[in-house]
Amino acid sequence: MKRKILFFSFAFFVILAFFRIEFFQSRGDDLFFKMNKSFEILGKIYKEVILNYVDEVDPEKFMRAGIKGMLSELDPYTVFIDEKHSEEVDALTTGKYGGIGVSISKFDTAIFVIKVSKSYPADKAGIKVGDVIVQIDSVQVKDKSLDEVRTLMVGKPGTTIKLKILREGVGHPLVFELNREEVEVKNITYYDFIEDGIAYVKLERFSRNAGEELRKAIKNLQSKGQINGFILDLRDNPGGLLDAAVDVVEKFIPEGSLVVSTKGRKPDAVRNYYSTEKPLLPDVPLCVIVNNSSASASEIVAGAIQDLDRGIILGTRTFGKGLVQTISYLSYNTFLKMTTAKYYTPSGRCIQEIDYFHKPDGVFISKPDSEKKVFKTKLGRTVYAEGGITPDTVVESEKRSDFVEALVRNRMFFKFANLFSAKNQTLSDDFKITDQIFSEFKEFVMKNNFVFKDSFEINLEKAIEYAKKQKYSNGFVYDVELTLNRIKNQKIDYFKLYRDEIEKELMREILSRYKYEDEVIAWAIKYDEQVKSAVSILKEKKIYNSLLGLK
Repeated sequence: MKRKILFFSFAFFVILAFFRIEFFQSRGDDLFFKMNKSFEILGKIYKEVILNYVDEVDPEKFMRAGIKGMLSELDPYTVFIDEKHSEEVDALTTGKYGGIGVSISKFDTAIFVIKVSKSYPADKAGIKVGDVIVQIDSVQVKDKSLDEVRTLMVGKPGTTIKLKILREGVGHPLVFELNREEVEVKNITYYDFIEDGIAYVKLERFSRNAGEELRKAIKNLQSKGQINGFILDLRDNPGGLLDAAVDVVEKFIPEGSLVVSTKGRKPDAVRNYYSTEKPLLPDVPLCVIVNNSSASASEIVAGAIQDLDRGIILGTRTFGKGLVQTISYLSYNTFLKMTTAKYYTPSGRCIQEIDYFHKPDGVFISKPDSEKKVFKTKLGRTVYAEGGITPDTVVESEKRSDFVEALVRNRMFFKFANLFSAKNQTLSDDFKITDQIFSEFKEFVMKNNFVFKDSFEINLEKAIEYAKKQKYSNGFVYDVELTLNRIKNQKIDYFKLYRDEIEKELMREILSRYKYEDEVIAWAIKYDEQVKSAVSILKEKKIYNSLLGLK
């Protein structure tokens, strides 16, 4: 510990000396005086606590708590990345990481495998979706956070990892000893023709290779047939690298077109990004599908396509993240991801929804907001700043009923699929949810003591509770209670009422035990109402042109 304290003290005085030099070089500059003063106070507080607090304090944890506290005053995208999460930086910036090719999630206290990537170590060894990871090397993971488990999973390619796994239908733990490989992060999880001449691409993220993957996908599609319409699906895409977003847009717009601009406090944060290559699909009708989980780089793409009138945006309003982060290396394999600029679509609008910079009693020096709110696309259509990208045609996604949502939340589909796959080693090509499978699922749900109350019933119970608390008349309370009892006595057969919806969820979950991700996506597209709407618009030239404001 003394070594750590001495190191910090030395570093503190070196940095302090640096700031003093800068300060004296810039006499009269209030900024450097405040920095010097604040850093000196901070250093003394740190030193006093580490040396004299009643209980011994871990110097590293205390410093990181301080960093977290400071950064929490800014925006949620400005974060400290420690050495445990450096692999995430590599995955984003290089599109690769060292691992075994699985995605995991935590349900209650158990760590489940929810995706196995094709041809990577986990797939080759026979690890399956639904498997429960109980131990990694010598570490029991039951009480570990998902972040901690992910950290244990990744490592340098060539290193060994040993997993102990529980599997439904197998009475003993399974042990897998695997060598980590360089796993390439897939940006595109599926692409193909979904109807005659209509191509579809599902873009999941924007890591380094997103543009190159899209180029290859387009070339492969062109080798199969003529592309008469193109659907780019950005739903649930959280974003990634700005350069990757520009690279994606370049495949559709004229060379030399402005794609996005950034403006920040420092001069090097002010940049214009232009298309620098000839487009692969310069004239093909284009539809970009988005939703409220399409963010950041996804919004750069959607905003550029919309502002340049290159295609239509379909779906629901996007997330509204118009901030740009820069990742800076600090030391000891740690990083600072910091917001350094806002980005602006070609028309000049910033689509950031939440204002983190004008909080009451915040740390920012307030400046007047003079940004315009209304803008025009290349062809003169009206578009708006703030609040994300509003689609040219709003098509709501198919929402789950409360009953099916409750089944999902209680992992009924997930657990039943595990049981099903334990009993059935293979799946026929013409598999479908039969009456027998549906009945087995219903019986499984009942045996697991699943209880459901619909929203109407819950709200009536709340209304009765509120009415009694506010001392409403007994007659009023009686009437509401009478309505509630009628609903309870109806005994609605929700399985019958929502059978079609239940069958789709059940089919998706069972397929994921036997098929790879792209195969499951191919199946789901057939039932996707937003994709169906995109196809119909691309086929109807008049509707497409009308949405773009073309005569």
